[in-house]
Amino acid sequence: FLFPLKTCASLHKLRHTSCPEALSILLYLLTYVISCARPPGVQHGDLLNQTTSNQGSFLPGALLTYGCELGYTADGPTTIICTSSGAWSHQPPRCIRSNVCSPPTEPENGGYRCHPSPCHRLTQKTVIEYFCDEGYALKGDYKFLTCQNGEWDGPMQISCRLTQDKEPSSPLGIPALSIVASTASSVALILLLVVLFVLVQPKLKSFHHNSTFLICLFYSPADIPLLKEA
Repeated sequence: FLFPLKTCASLHKLRHTSCPEALSILLYLLTYVISCARPPGVQHGDLLNQTTSNQGSFLPGALLTYGCELGYTADGPTTIICTSSGAWSHQPPRCIRSNVCSPPTEPENGGYRCHPSPCHRLTQKTVIEYFCDEGYALKGDYKFLTCQNGEWDGPMQISCRLTQDKEPSSPLGIPALSIVASTASSVALILLLVVLFVLVQPKLKSFHHNSTFLICLFYSPADIPLLKEA
């Protein structure tokens, strides 16, 4: 920053200071006076460095960084700098509606497929289909999401739950053990009935023989022909 010698002499005469001191004061005043006005706000966006966002003016060298809301992308530089001329290096960016959705989160014990596949770029109208690993089921009734204007049209809280017919078990599996135990009990019951029948059958025959003998003893010999006729 150069000044004519006449200016230096005038400053020396008026302020009764040396020329270097006068120049320092003038440079300080110029730096303080020259500043950048607060830039206009950005629709669907905001300043990321909030510590300086509340200032009404910015000194040369000040740097502002902008960010856009979810579903919007910046059109233009996201960083602007206040120059020594009192103007910003660029206009603030515009936040325009995006047609690309951010990758969704994958559920534990599951994942998703893209239609159309593969899942290179999740553009407008892309549909994802959630699925769960074997033995797990999706929580809720939805499993399809569609990319609409940079956002997914449904909730993102997708989870895979363990199904009721699949429970943590030992290496052999609790369901298998219960089936084996039930079968063994049935076979043991059948064998017990067979053994009881074999043991009781001779006693039944002996009981039948003894019953006939007792009848003969109870009735007199004269009644035996009547019993035979009966």
